[in-house]
Amino acid sequence: MKDSILNHFIGAFDERDEYQKQEIFKELAYSGIIFYYLSMLLMLVSLVIDTFNNEMSIITLLLVILNIGYSGYIGYRLRTKQLDTSDCATPEEYDAKKAKLKRSCSVASIQWGFGMIVMMEYVFPFIGGDELSLSWFNMIVWLIGGIAFGFFLYLLSKSKLQKQFNQE
Repeated sequence: MKDSILNHFIGAFDERDEYQKQEIFKELAYSGIIFYYLSMLLMLVSLVIDTFNNEMSIITLLLVILNIGYSGYIGYRLRTKQLDTSDCATPEEYDAKKAKLKRSCSVASIQWGFGMIVMMEYVFPFIGGDELSLSWFNMIVWLIGGIAFGFFLYLLSKSKLQKQFNQE
């Protein structure tokens, strides 16, 4: 079934050898990643247009459902096959990877909080023709949201580190 779908997709009518399959899978994976980012960009553009028109279109809703569904599917498949884990051979390697995760999650936390402040407090109200107003309450909410985002991202990423050594 999988081979017939692959052959139909690439336009081949006979079986591919293992080298050809590996190269086809590499090309499909790369193009799939590019297609995913383009659909996310299209979703953002559609959301901005909807905000400008002060309505929610069916295309935006379908793009959100498609992107969330695809992200969930890929995340589930990678997680069940444990393709997203990192092996740590020594305690020093484990500690170094944890420290790297803390730094990257801290940066992601700041980016998320700052991005949400800019998008939700300035960009979308400006596009929607609403009055721009920034209160301390909203700043604190986005700050707490950024910290929570970074914390949960760290916990999720840390759960993917596999200790391949004996703890004593």
